[in-house]
Amino acid sequence: MSAVRWRLLRFVREVGLLLAVLLIVPLLSYVLLDPQAGFQALIASGAGISGVAVLPALALSLGSGVRWWLRYKRPRETLDCAGAIDSILASDTSYCLLLRTFGGDGQVLLPTHPRIGLWSPALTLEQVTARALSHHGIRTYTLVDAAVRHSPPGPVYLRSPDEGWQDHIAALAGKAAHIVLLLAPGREMRPSLAWEIELIRRRGLQHRVTIVFPPCGRKGRYDLSHVTARSNAERILEMLELSSVDVPAVAELMHRALAVRILKHEDHQRRMVHMLKVSSTVLTRRGIIGTKVYDGALALSLTAPAPATGRD
Repeated sequence: MSAVRWRLLRFVREVGLLLAVLLIVPLLSYVLLDPQAGFQALIASGAGISGVAVLPALALSLGSGVRWWLRYKRPRETLDCAGAIDSILASDTSYCLLLRTFGGDGQVLLPTHPRIGLWSPALTLEQVTARALSHHGIRTYTLVDAAVRHSPPGPVYLRSPDEGWQDHIAALAGKAAHIVLLLAPGREMRPSLAWEIELIRRRGLQHRVTIVFPPCGRKGRYDLSHVTARSNAERILEMLELSSVDVPAVAELMHRALAVRILKHEDHQRRMVHMLKVSSTVLTRRGIIGTKVYDGALALSLTAPAPATGRD
């Protein structure tokens, strides 16, 4: 389900609940106050009470609609990568390159305030990731198809044709301070992502990579689509050929992972080796994984020493 359809469904559910409360509660109150009233009297009184409640219900529904319209962040025009990439590479400002599983754009939506249910606005995982990086003064760039002219706010979307995307990714990856691999739920790795992983390995950029997972579940229930993401993450770690990292052992730590950060440090023999920083969560019977949970996981990941920018 797309982000727009999901938000529309939430709005319809919110207004429907509001109407139900305003139209049904007065009727139930009348029954409780006068349980001996006959059926005809109940219908007549209920119609009168509901008629009085219609105008406030419509006014509140209209107000709710206006609130949703004002709160919804409008799509922005994407940038032509060929025209923007030179200025991005020439700037001294740190940036992040966001790589995604093909076909999973905007699929993961996270509530900002899970406890208030329907009235909680939601952000896509792309938006949450870009926001977490922006707190550190880092702008996030990602590529989209050349036909995509508008995109939701969050990362800066650079449109690129099929014949030029590999050159653009290679140029952006070389100078990126961070490279985030965003895994969509239930999506297998595509050849395009495999090519990007090989590019990272070949250039020795593993220590700039953070793998971000979809939510592992909600209200104590483990989501099986997270298994696919874990499988992809294990495959990615193997393809990156990380020194001194036991991938099968790390796999046990990724059962409820939200993010995995790859680091590089010097061991006691003065050799440069890799290590992993896994950020996980705990599923509870009432808990829903929202934006704040990911904010904490991504902040923990980003507190690791950032590599120096520059071409490798």
